[in-house]
Amino acid sequence: MREFHVHTPDDEREAVASILDEYDVDYTVVSEDAGSALFFFPLPTAMVEPILDEFRDSGLDAEVDTVSTKAELVETPNFTELRQRYSGSVQKLSKAELHAKIREMQWPYQLYYLGTLLSVIAAAAGLLLDQPALIIGSMIIAPQVSSALAAPAGVLLGDWELFVDSVREQGLGLGVAILAAALFGWVVRWTGVVPPGLSILHVELVGVRLAPTALSTLGAIIAGIVGAFGYTTEQSTTIIGVMIAAAIIPAAAAAGLAIAWATPLLAVGAFLLLLVNILAINIGALVTLLGMGYAPRWTEADGSFRESIPSGKRTAVYGTLAILLLAAVGTGFLTGTNVAFSRTTNRNVETTLDRPAYSNLSLSGVQTAYGGVGWRSTPANVTVRVSRSSNTAYDDLPTRLERQIERDTNRNIYVTVQFTESGTANARGSSD
Repeated sequence: MREFHVHTPDDEREAVASILDEYDVDYTVVSEDAGSALFFFPLPTAMVEPILDEFRDSGLDAEVDTVSTKAELVETPNFTELRQRYSGSVQKLSKAELHAKIREMQWPYQLYYLGTLLSVIAAAAGLLLDQPALIIGSMIIAPQVSSALAAPAGVLLGDWELFVDSVREQGLGLGVAILAAALFGWVVRWTGVVPPGLSILHVELVGVRLAPTALSTLGAIIAGIVGAFGYTTEQSTTIIGVMIAAAIIPAAAAAGLAIAWATPLLAVGAFLLLLVNILAINIGALVTLLGMGYAPRWTEADGSFRESIPSGKRTAVYGTLAILLLAAVGTGFLTGTNVAFSRTTNRNVETTLDRPAYSNLSLSGVQTAYGGVGWRSTPANVTVRVSRSSNTAYDDLPTRLERQIERDTNRNIYVTVQFTESGTANARGSSD
């Protein structure tokens, strides 16, 4: 529920009253000595957008001052009927309220970059320690949600300054995050806090973030969808911010650690994962906002995209859109090739383990680092985890997997097979 205060000149008083009467809105009006009037009236949340649209279509938006606050209790003759009339509608915020909310939730740039710095260092420490709790903590303090949703909202609300600032903030923030994680990794490595010979590929929480996958992309898209839905309704947004940060901060930390460990192929894979996730979040949020009815005004019959952009901002907006288009096409292509590489690798592992010689082995998982285009001379790491119920060595398995995968992918492959021992028992008791 919302309580509105509308301050209007006397010559527009009848126009405001006519709109409110047409919608059966209960209101109180107070005349002021300065030749103006102040309207007070409550509205169901879903009714805010139609009333504001009526003000705009009547040309009142430029003549009246409007303030909206959240109402806890409303008891007026027509309010119950109004609430029932709009009960079937999603209780989404109006465009004006969404715009105000997006602007309000943005962090001051000093706190934004400080929060990014602290959260990525915490995430990097959690990755190296293999501590999920520390990584979750880093997501809670991460401020990325404030910029990840501002870009798509800026496009649909016609606030191009917000759009450009958001994209720049995301890019600079992620750059700061990667550099901070790389510096942190270099310090803890060369000061002996962690063993200098530690392979980050074999740290489980790092290894799963060294390349984009179809499932990780799907998770980022869902984060964007949930984020847009949460911030356009009155639902709790605390967990939503954590979900969005989960797709960004650990990936940025993994990219920085790969740089610190001087593993360029792994750094490329982690950086690609980061780009895919941030683009997926923005695209998911944009599609969701469109689906919820937040259509930009320049799509109307009398509007145009070019005219919706202030003349002084067109160069910045067009340049930002071009960068985003190139990033989307490039990351889409690289992700597609990596997903194809992973699928081919998985198929070859399953085919090899289906042979009678490996009947005592059970596949536990396959982890592939980045295997897309580029750096073909550098081996792409593939880790295969299997469980065995005997002490058979299977010394030929890594070599056979390597040859099979290299033949089908045309890539230089480095295969690691990790064995875990397992045993089974089936005891039956009998009674006389």
